Amino acid sequence: MKKSLKALAGSFLALSLIVGCSNGNNGGNADQGKAGTASEPAKNEERLPITIAVQYWSGPKWTEDHPTIKYLEEKFNVDITLQLINGSEYGEKMKVMAASGSLPDFYRADSPETYLAWQSEGAFVELSELLPKYPNLIKAFPLDHEANRLLNPEGKIYGLPDISWTVRDTIQIRKDWLDNLGMKLPSEDEFTVDKYYEIAKAFATKDPDKNGVAGDTYGIIGLDSVIQNAFGIANGWFEKDGKLLPKQTQVEEYKAYLSFMKKAYDEGVLDRDFVLRKSSDLDDMKRGNKAGIYSHHNDLTGYEDSVKKAFPDTKPELVPMAPPIGPTGIRAYSAYLTGMNKQVINAKASPEKVDRILQILDWWVTDEGTTIMKSGLEGIDYTKKADGSYEPTAQWETNFPRYLNSSIFARPGVDFNMYLWTPQEDKDFLASYKALAEKYTLKDAAAGLTFYSDTYKNKSADLSKNFDEAMSKIIVGSEPIEYIEQASKEWLANGGDKIIQEINAAAVK
Repeated sequence: MKKSLKALAGSFLALSLIVGCSNGNNGGNADQGKAGTASEPAKNEERLPITIAVQYWSGPKWTEDHPTIKYLEEKFNVDITLQLINGSEYGEKMKVMAASGSLPDFYRADSPETYLAWQSEGAFVELSELLPKYPNLIKAFPLDHEANRLLNPEGKIYGLPDISWTVRDTIQIRKDWLDNLGMKLPSEDEFTVDKYYEIAKAFATKDPDKNGVAGDTYGIIGLDSVIQNAFGIANGWFEKDGKLLPKQTQVEEYKAYLSFMKKAYDEGVLDRDFVLRKSSDLDDMKRGNKAGIYSHHNDLTGYEDSVKKAFPDTKPELVPMAPPIGPTGIRAYSAYLTGMNKQVINAKASPEKVDRILQILDWWVTDEGTTIMKSGLEGIDYTKKADGSYEPTAQWETNFPRYLNSSIFARPGVDFNMYLWTPQEDKDFLASYKALAEKYTLKDAAAGLTFYSDTYKNKSADLSKNFDEAMSKIIVGSEPIEYIEQASKEWLANGGDKIIQEINAAAVK
């Protein structure tokens, strides 16, 4: 879909003004087509300086004599200056750089809003005509990929997106708890919302951890979107009769879902304090051997190891499941909106520098490049043993060779934590987990369009808060099921109708 940037530019006027100080005139982008191609022999006779800004959150800090930096500098005849910026300060620091005209050559836009506003001012190199000249990049980032289309005008690409998990969280069940209760792990076809409820009730009311006390463990520990999906509730927005509508209008679906959750609350299956729980509380329940059915991502062993450490006599076994089947046969995990993070090249960069950056990225997405940017350099970060296997050196952790791959750019995929020495069984598990998680996906029909709605930007947080509070009141019994009708009407009256208008207007532009 085409997205109108003219209206958006006014919404981000302050940002646009400071970017204007940095990017020069917009006509400069046309000259970038003179950049060389990766398919031709690259001379790289002139040594070029390249600045890269990277968010820093934790771990060892890279210095400019880092082995990987030195490798890149020699391979591509460049001098790289890394600007490490504390993660929480990144957005403000980038705005200061923009105001002073000192934005780096390659960096990540700090937010979709900034990306859209600065894009409209011509701050980034437009890549749609350049990418086909770099065979590995164009293969990794096809022009028609939805992540490339997201937040870009029709036919234009101003930044390379992160492309990773579409769905990462799955419902996971403690099989050892089922075994303790003499219950069978359901098959994919057997796993309905009723079976989900049966398991959760057993975990909440019986003694699955075999500590001699029934009822001191939990069943359902939060309001999970996958259960809403099973009752037909959308992942944000859905399309009906050619119009995009929000899930808050799905009154009948919510009635069915809330009836299910109220029953769970009344029967002690749903945690009685679910309204008060923070995410850290839920994490403590999982690691503390108190919860046995919940949503979590692919690091199953993390929770298993935590339970083993705290309770050495236990043998926790988490099993990821397909989403449960709802009353009408619907099952789905909500899909992530991938492509929101964009890596950009400064429009002030010379054609030669643009080419050099794209050469680096074109190499980066190859097997060789990705291996070096994750596992590091042979003889420094790892060694190859006589049997052909690999082993990290003692300095692999302190060198932190995966830093740039984790922080600013990576080849599309979900294997960012897979290294040369990762056991094959772990790689196989990752592949099977991904296949399971993405088998039944539910996309947001308005993905990326909310950024074009000023009303959504200004009111959605309060609207969602009020709607969620109404759901909680119904579940705990302080309001009847029919109260969701009033909550839906209030959502629409207090700004929702305007949001719907703006989202649908953006969808056709």
